Amino acid sequence: MNKWRLPFLAVLCFVSESILVDVWPKGDVYIRYFFVPRFFLIFLVLMAVHFGGTRAMGYGVVFGFLYDCVYTELLGVYAFAYALIAYGAGKVMRWFHQNWLVLFLLSLLAVAVLDSYVYGIQLLIGRTDWPFAIFWGRRLWPTLLLNAVFLLVFLHPLERWMAKIRRSEQEE
Repeated sequence: MNKWRLPFLAVLCFVSESILVDVWPKGDVYIRYFFVPRFFLIFLVLMAVHFGGTRAMGYGVVFGFLYDCVYTELLGVYAFAYALIAYGAGKVMRWFHQNWLVLFLLSLLAVAVLDSYVYGIQLLIGRTDWPFAIFWGRRLWPTLLLNAVFLLVFLHPLERWMAKIRRSEQEE
């Protein structure tokens, strides 16, 4: 039963992104600004910190392809980005002491890198014509704000749950 905790948590974070988008109030602010939840990416960063970059890369590739199939028309964009960010987060944490501020900033950096990467790909293939200043103001800052609020509320519980899963896996 313990071996299903981490995949369950991954699926919960993955599905909660689309649930939040569905229940998010649709007002004037929502039309002008794009708030993109990146809960699975935050989960992936925490997983890379607690379980290592290699394991997180596997989850990143699998859920990235799932994300590509369900939400986008380009296969491989999110799979590559999730795997690369998981690898990078695992490597970066070798240099820093693990505390909530480092995890908070690393998670927000990962969100910024992912959204900038996806924006760059979309700009490269001609699917968007937004200049970077509009992307910065309408999508990146609102996305960082939404995910910062998520981190403030759920970083501690997620980190405790992952530490508990890691301890139970080490005992087996």
